[in-house]
Amino acid sequence: MNLKEKVLEKLQSVSSKSFFNKYYLAIFAFVIWLSFFDRYSFYTQYKLTQAVNQLEEKKEDYELQLEKALVERQTIESDIEKYGREKYFFHRPDEEVILIK
Repeated sequence: MNLKEKVLEKLQSVSSKSFFNKYYLAIFAFVIWLSFFDRYSFYTQYKLTQAVNQLEEKKEDYELQLEKALVERQTIESDIEKYGREKYFFHRPDEEVILIK
């Protein structure tokens, strides 16, 4: 027998052995444990990813609100009387307010 035949025979003998030896069982149990029961399981990672996505959406909303507030602040600083009249319907004692929609 040459070397090639010996290697093929060894591979066939190894592959014909039982798949369920203690090492394969230990590895399988370890993978199952990590997948479902561990602190960092797939379910936990999925929930954490969803929470991060929701927080990022809220962050974008808050940034938009901040931009609107800054624009409104500039409007107030430029002409506070006009802003008060338009937004809160302030008027002087001798004036009447008429709303046209």
